[in-house]
Amino acid sequence: MSKKNRYVYRCISSDKSFLKQASYLILFVSMIAFIYFSSKKILDIVYNSNKIIIKNIEIIGAKNVTKSEIRELLPFKIGDNLLKVNLSDAESEIKDLKSELKNITISRSWQKIKIKLYERTPEAFIIYNNQMLGIDFDNSPFSLRGFMSAMRVPKLFYKSSGERIKLLNFIKKSKPVCGKFFNNISEIKFNIAGDIIFVMYDNTMIFWGNDTQEYLSCKFKDFQKVYVDAMSKHERLEYIDMTLYSFGKAIVKPMLK
Repeated sequence: MSKKNRYVYRCISSDKSFLKQASYLILFVSMIAFIYFSSKKILDIVYNSNKIIIKNIEIIGAKNVTKSEIRELLPFKIGDNLLKVNLSDAESEIKDLKSELKNITISRSWQKIKIKLYERTPEAFIIYNNQMLGIDFDNSPFSLRGFMSAMRVPKLFYKSSGERIKLLNFIKKSKPVCGKFFNNISEIKFNIAGDIIFVMYDNTMIFWGNDTQEYLSCKFKDFQKVYVDAMSKHERLEYIDMTLYSFGKAIVKPMLK
């Protein structure tokens, strides 16, 4: 008789434990549901609130690209809900439409959208479809705006995209070592042998040779001395040949009168 009582007690205890766990589970699910629907309702109220709107759009960093151009491309306007604006999509769309921009960041604060522009700067000019474009070290051509076309940067002449990249890399390596002298170079190109040729603004041809970086700094320093010395002795120069620099030679040919 006692064994039967113990068995009944255990069954009743198991049932109570199951009911207790089930009640906890129901309570937990109810709380989650309450939080979800409450949050959704709060978000709906916020999204439809006339206080969470765009009252100001600030654009900074515009130098050659105008603020009005950027405003026309924005997928939002004054009066729109501030929280409904997809900032990353807006950034991507504007970058795709404006090749002159290296980057753009859009952020929001209370009733305000802030747009920061990072414009591209020409490191050289290229001719594409009979139009002169700017190009930077990202190898990204872009339209020339404002005073860009008056900048003293060299024009690149090339036969392939590979040659263009090589010339850009040469400029990138050379500018830090030749300083302001680079502003005197109007054109850079390759000859048939694959050597680099400069054309100065005074029409002097510079047969530079290869783009070996090993003695680039020393070569530019010596070239500048040769150029300045030659210009002090001659009214005009036809060319300076630096292709034999590794043998300690630089050939100067004055322009014949």
